[in-house]
Amino acid sequence: MSLHKIGPRVADRLKTGLCGGPHNMRGTNTDYMNFSHEIRKFIGDRDAKMFVEMLDQQSVNLPNFLSEYSVVDGELRCVFWADVVSKANYKEFGDIMGFDATYHTNKYDMIFVSFTGVDHHKRGVTFGVGLLSKESVDSYEWLLCNFLKAHHVQPSLILTDQDPTLIQAVEQVFTKSHIMKNLPLKLIDMCRALDEGLSSQWPNRKQGLPLPDFEEVSST
Repeated sequence: MSLHKIGPRVADRLKTGLCGGPHNMRGTNTDYMNFSHEIRKFIGDRDAKMFVEMLDQQSVNLPNFLSEYSVVDGELRCVFWADVVSKANYKEFGDIMGFDATYHTNKYDMIFVSFTGVDHHKRGVTFGVGLLSKESVDSYEWLLCNFLKAHHVQPSLILTDQDPTLIQAVEQVFTKSHIMKNLPLKLIDMCRALDEGLSSQWPNRKQGLPLPDFEEVSST
């Protein structure tokens, strides 16, 4: 329940409803709260250590699961992992990849980085994820190098924001990839060019004539 930000009180009410009423429950609201407290007490300051140990176990027990992490002076600085589903997604849909960093959205004040794409049904798919303790070129380069270690092939096109640190790292590691910056403006220009092209050729379409091929819209 904690993964979905549901506290012990709400968890107790949900479980009571699913079980058909309080008479079918083997615990009370207080039991849930005590259990939650005991879990936090048990974890204490060992959460990073437990997280790393879990990644190590996954790497040993699951086929094609890759995880890498960097610990400096006893502090977890960088983490990357990709499972078999992420690798399969990248193999099929990795020509175009979105690379985004979400800043300071957790209590550890770490940067969450997601590598994503789109499948044939226009649904988002994940190619891998990472955590960084700070935003620096070295940290991003470490992350991108481990991404290549997992997938071996660079994407043809990378969609990202204008963060100069991130872009510098991408340019140094993904040397064979094309980087599209200012993404919203680029998409507007591309859609406008495509719409104008379709409009100009609409008479041919109404007459059942084939449309000529459109020239590729430059992303620069």
